[in-house]
Amino acid sequence: MLSVNQFSKHYGDFTAVSDLSFTVEKGDVVALLGANGSGKTTTINAICRLVDFESGDITFDGKSVKHSAKYLKRVGAVLGGCRNINWRLSPIQNAEYFARLHNAKQRDFRPFIQQLLDLLGLREYQHHITRTLSTGNKQKTALLCALAHNPNLLLLDEPTLGLDMETVEALEHTLKSFAQQGEHGFLITSHDMHFIDRLCQRVIVIDKGKEIFSGDISTLKDQLYRYELNIEVAADVLPLLLKEVPKHWPSNIAMTPTDKGIQIFYNLPDAVFPTIQWLNDNAIRPSHLSINELTIENAYRTLLTTSKAH
Repeated sequence: MLSVNQFSKHYGDFTAVSDLSFTVEKGDVVALLGANGSGKTTTINAICRLVDFESGDITFDGKSVKHSAKYLKRVGAVLGGCRNINWRLSPIQNAEYFARLHNAKQRDFRPFIQQLLDLLGLREYQHHITRTLSTGNKQKTALLCALAHNPNLLLLDEPTLGLDMETVEALEHTLKSFAQQGEHGFLITSHDMHFIDRLCQRVIVIDKGKEIFSGDISTLKDQLYRYELNIEVAADVLPLLLKEVPKHWPSNIAMTPTDKGIQIFYNLPDAVFPTIQWLNDNAIRPSHLSINELTIENAYRTLLTTSKAH
């Protein structure tokens, strides 16, 4: 379906995206991750033909997006939160308007929109003026509009921005329902790592416009470390901690001094025991000690830190 092939975009001397490649097929839920300014939105905009690009290509079903805009009839997008909807119309009026813009047939989109209203929990608000809705229901309305013509590809740029937990869970349920049908592909950018961890099968991480990781989430976690140990101690004990603790660890770890202690990333759960024993033997009582299993958020943060170090 969607194929991004060695895509690059420059603004004068500034490189926004460099040599980026990935695919999204029907049934895929793919996350495009990166810090602000990494090139995520530029990539989404290029897929939508909102910006030109100098090299590489973006194709939809094998045809370059540069040569025809017909593919956009099969694409839905939520860009920049809920700003792509008319706040003076109701959710159902917005949905029908956008379905017609995509030349969808009324006999197809009207019953489909009715299904979406229930799926998104917008039934009781369908005739309310959009500007009077809560932030969460405005975001749901934007998603309703993006889905109204039943697109094959859905592009979601920060879809959870400003949403409460209940609304995020409803959004997650909706996207999973569509993905399971196998007729829709999703490309999502988000800083909500918990949302990405629960929903996406595959992640692409970019930093300063360049890909630094592409694969499934479990591979990202395994490629880095499984556990994180944080120890904080009193200032007079800190020099001893920083000198002695590294002696109790193997070489295949990541260890970083902090203002009040030390942070260690590691893989084997029992590797922490010698350090705990050393603390006990020396009667050192940390002001803080925590062991956390690596989450996608920690993996992502570590990956970006490693990238910047190189």
